[in-house]
Amino acid sequence: MSIKFTVNGIPYEVQSANYAPDITLNTFLREHLHLTATKYMCLEGGCGSCICVIRRRHPITNEINSRAANSCLTLLNSCNDVDIVTDEGLGNKSSGYHPIQKRLAKLNGTQCGYCSPGFVMNMYGLLEAQAGKVTMSEVEDAFGGNICRCTGYRPILDAMKSFAVDSNIEVPAECLDIEDSFELLCPRTGQCCSGSCSRLSLPAQNNSHWHWPKTLGELFQALAQVPTGEDYILVAGNTAHGVYRRPRSVRHFIDVNMVPDLKQHSIDTDEMLLGANLTLTDAMQIFRQAQQRNGFEYCAQLWQHFNLIANVPVRNNGTLAGNISMKKKHPEFSSDVFITFEALDVQVLVYENASHQRVMSLLDYLQDTTSKLVIGAFVLRSYPKQKYLFNSYKILSRAQNVHAYVNAGFLIEWQNSQHRIVASARLCFGNIRPGYVHAQIVEQLLEGRDLYDNATVSQVFEQLLTSLQPVEMQAEASPEYRQKLACSLFYKFLLGSAPQELIHQSFRSGGKLLERPISSGSQTFETIPKKYPVSQAVEKLEGLIQCSGEAKYMNDLATTSNTVYCAFVTAKRVGATIEELDARAALQYKGVVAFFDLKDIPGDNNFNNTTLLTVPGEIEEIFCAGRIRYYDQPLGVIAAVDHDVAVYAATLVQVTYAKDQVKIYTSMSAILAEKEMEKDRLVACTSNCEEVSNPLLEPGDVLGRGILELEPQYHFTLEPQTTVVVPVEEGLQVWCATQWMDVTQASIARMLKIEANTVQLQVRRVGGAYGAKVTRGNQVACACALVAHKLNRPARFVQTIESMMECNGKRYACRSDYEFQAKANGFIRMLSNNFYEDAGCTLNESVVEFLTTPALKNVYNLTSLNFKIKGTAVITDAPSSTWCRAPGTAEAIAMTETALEHIAFVCKLDPADVRLVNLRPGNKMAKLLPRFLASTEYRKRREEINLFNSQNRWRKRGLGLALMEFPLNTSIALCYPSTVAIYHADGSVVISHGGIEIGQGLNTKVAQVAAFVLGVPLERVRVESSNTVNGANSFLTANSMASEMVGIAVRKACVKLNQRLEPVKRSLGAKASWQQVVEMAFTQSISLIATESFKRGDQSNYSIFGLSLSELELDILTGNHLIRRVDILEDAGESLSPSIDVGQVEGAFVMGLGYYLTEQLLYDRQTGRLLTNRTWNYHPPGAKDIPIDFRIELLQKSPNPVGFLRSKATGEPALCLAVGVLFAMQHAIQSARQDAGLPREWVRLGAPTTPETVVLSTGNVVEQFSL
Repeated sequence: MSIKFTVNGIPYEVQSANYAPDITLNTFLREHLHLTATKYMCLEGGCGSCICVIRRRHPITNEINSRAANSCLTLLNSCNDVDIVTDEGLGNKSSGYHPIQKRLAKLNGTQCGYCSPGFVMNMYGLLEAQAGKVTMSEVEDAFGGNICRCTGYRPILDAMKSFAVDSNIEVPAECLDIEDSFELLCPRTGQCCSGSCSRLSLPAQNNSHWHWPKTLGELFQALAQVPTGEDYILVAGNTAHGVYRRPRSVRHFIDVNMVPDLKQHSIDTDEMLLGANLTLTDAMQIFRQAQQRNGFEYCAQLWQHFNLIANVPVRNNGTLAGNISMKKKHPEFSSDVFITFEALDVQVLVYENASHQRVMSLLDYLQDTTSKLVIGAFVLRSYPKQKYLFNSYKILSRAQNVHAYVNAGFLIEWQNSQHRIVASARLCFGNIRPGYVHAQIVEQLLEGRDLYDNATVSQVFEQLLTSLQPVEMQAEASPEYRQKLACSLFYKFLLGSAPQELIHQSFRSGGKLLERPISSGSQTFETIPKKYPVSQAVEKLEGLIQCSGEAKYMNDLATTSNTVYCAFVTAKRVGATIEELDARAALQYKGVVAFFDLKDIPGDNNFNNTTLLTVPGEIEEIFCAGRIRYYDQPLGVIAAVDHDVAVYAATLVQVTYAKDQVKIYTSMSAILAEKEMEKDRLVACTSNCEEVSNPLLEPGDVLGRGILELEPQYHFTLEPQTTVVVPVEEGLQVWCATQWMDVTQASIARMLKIEANTVQLQVRRVGGAYGAKVTRGNQVACACALVAHKLNRPARFVQTIESMMECNGKRYACRSDYEFQAKANGFIRMLSNNFYEDAGCTLNESVVEFLTTPALKNVYNLTSLNFKIKGTAVITDAPSSTWCRAPGTAEAIAMTETALEHIAFVCKLDPADVRLVNLRPGNKMAKLLPRFLASTEYRKRREEINLFNSQNRWRKRGLGLALMEFPLNTSIALCYPSTVAIYHADGSVVISHGGIEIGQGLNTKVAQVAAFVLGVPLERVRVESSNTVNGANSFLTANSMASEMVGIAVRKACVKLNQRLEPVKRSLGAKASWQQVVEMAFTQSISLIATESFKRGDQSNYSIFGLSLSELELDILTGNHLIRRVDILEDAGESLSPSIDVGQVEGAFVMGLGYYLTEQLLYDRQTGRLLTNRTWNYHPPGAKDIPIDFRIELLQKSPNPVGFLRSKATGEPALCLAVGVLFAMQHAIQSARQDAGLPREWVRLGAPTTPETVVLSTGNVVEQFSL
């Protein structure tokens, strides 16, 4: 059978048998239609980069529903009779851009740009679904499934909220026209699409078993064709694949989207019927209608709870039955649909065949073993609010798009109208242990009891503790936390429902969950008109093409028919050696072309061929040659005809191991606990302890010690590690997502034992880097080049998110054991810091001496007389750690700031005063800090927070101050060649340089510089792709310095050109136009091309100063928080491009929030396997995790006397300021501990400080749960 659909108005007819049965819409769009605005990343609906809009006809109403969808989850064969819209269909440079695209670009909502099309399409789907009538609140709610690692979300949300009916966002004049916002453009012609283009003829691939029933009878006919014992799935949105990967054994797919019986719904007086195949979004719309009717008021809470399930595109396509079916197949799944429906005693209508149905409870359905049951509908009873009380809860590790730590639903039936005596109760909890749902002991206890009597409450929690016995679950929060949290939810239920006069006033705020208002921000900076376009707040050069999807990334390059795709074969036994690799089964799998391993490498088996920044310069093997050093270390590479085949075939290679390691250390904490036995893993790097002696103890001195532990952080680039290699006449043409072309080129050449000049790289842009692509991407690049070289055909290697997280290095974990001696006023007499940093399996990119130690003094008067340091690198059984945004410096500043905060705590002083007394004489911070304290009203707000805390037992607020001196070491930079060319035909200018545009705005800044120096309009300047010809031998783009270094080179080149042009200008006179000058120079054979380079010594080292003040509010019962306000003042000198620099500050700070609050890497202690290896269980901040009030100021009238054009770098430093949220946490937690009657003790908080950390630190015990 063929399926028919349109894409951007163009009709297609596809023979389903010609494609793999599980081919996704994402694959079809990208690889067959070459619509690459729809990105490839997580393949589980967790990042949002693949979002498109699907318009589908409702089988009952015949109306067209338009909704955003994750193309990575949507199966192509489920797209019959739909209209698909991608970013290419909205607007482009030929015919003009869509208002969403324009506003996102104009409001600086794009940096690396990889996520931008997904944000555009999600917003387009929201507007179209609601006919353009959305509120700012709805907009902020809508982006839980879109991750941006660059911007910090604020400018993105501003752009999107500008479309809201209640918007207060100022919009540039050129973006005001929103007419024809939903008119499609043909990606072929760039004009309004009529849908008349011819259909594409598509090649056959393999057979499939798909069915598209239109009735219940046809559905059961399809089921009858599935042989007994064979796997099948009923397909609607396929969103379950984002949680549990579908078994490859499934060959029978039955699309149920067009079966009317499964889409029905009705609301009667006593019950509401919801068709099984209603999407969660459908259900939520019905809840909105039903909540207005007597007996269904509880649907308002169902809407709130469902709004926390997954994200908008997933809810748009995932169905009620799909969710419950996932719970049936995977009992451990913490289904929110199940827990709320079970609390409400929802009944399930199931079909055994088309003419026979029965009704059963949810629990009975989960245990029913009848084969080929089909859920027809869910029946919800009427619960009049006069007689019933319902509420439900879901507690998450971040604001949205996370499965629950614990979820719960509570239904109380009252005996009488006083709403005190319980007739019956249903108390349901999720994620406690397999099989546990009802707290039956408590349900029975409550019958006939006064729910709000303290004696009853006491007995309830005593019994609840007995009933709730969570078990240890992999990659989940601890049983202790989950038990406390479950109890806290029922306590919150009581506080929120009891008559207020029965509740102690300070307890009342504990009855509600934290409510986040609409966020906003302010940006303050100066511009200098005489330097324009330098210092002007201009739009990013690539902004519009990124927002329209026209900007190309490595995996967007067009494929040829003979391209092979690559995937690593990896090791699963740490410490063992490889005895044999048997690839026969893989090579026999259809579509597999080849397998290569160590023996196939003709040259160096080393992907990190540099000693410039890697001391001692250990070999990092492309494929393991001896002892396996970490779980998932690559052993070889599979080449296949498509990506999915390569990834699967890699698992078929049989590995025989020998000589296992007895004990595995995936983190340094276990090594430090046994350091006397594991001395070989400790490598001393720096120490001055022998040179510094402890002072004598004087009267009034205070002593203290503490430990700060900072766990590693994954970079989470939206663009995967990607390389494309094409054999050419005399070597290889390489497109690689790298921050350091020179080392990538050298590593490939030495591996293949060929000349470097036969390996040519080209890099247009990189979709996020943060250090992950300095050297770590070279392993992929080398493997891909080996395949292309051996097969003499194009090769493409795009790592999956699991592969990246498992075998790529991450931020250095850090532990500080510190001690201090201070005067009563907080002045430091001695500070000792014995710190350790987790190097992973090599010391190659150690930060201990190079980056951490120089930053430890921060802004304080720490000298050789009062500051002891000892730094040690620790070797662990994990991938070699690498640079990650503000590497070493972030840890150093966190260590010292924590010590200062601890001193203030011990001395019982205001933390700001302790910082003031310890500032280094003459340091710039001595002027900045008093000003900052005044402008943020620090003293007043601290008093107000202390008052709030005294009045609220279960809600607490905190204020955290952080100071930063970020030392920028430019002396490591060697060269950044740059070429500037002027075209005589029209005077336009092009730049080619050796830096890499990674979202930091490098291209925009250097274009501004060229325009300023040459005196031409910015729009006349273009920046070309970076390559290893014009950019030969260029140094890495990292350390926040490349924009300045390349800018220096570009300025040199422009000055040289100006010198050449000066005689021509004099001869033509002052009235001569730029075009006339350039044309005359050309006729005089004056070269209009100049190449220059940054060289060591062109730029002096300098420091970047910054301050942050973070205010947050904690829910002590759950551990959740809201960041109420953040103020940041950063010294950027005279900013080259203020809008870009503000974006860098915001993005770095929010990445720091993830580091300190939400991002947790967990390993299997027995095997060394990373358990949190995908978006499902690793959680960078989302759009609703950022500060509610986000205020950024770039310090004005503060030129950098040694900086390029008096500017300073901004890419990394602000991440260091995010540590202030830990001090705000400490402030809030200490108040809770005081209320709990705990002794006054410093609480160890580190990275990440999760809700679990908060609850277990505050002294919560159920004995304190009273009304």
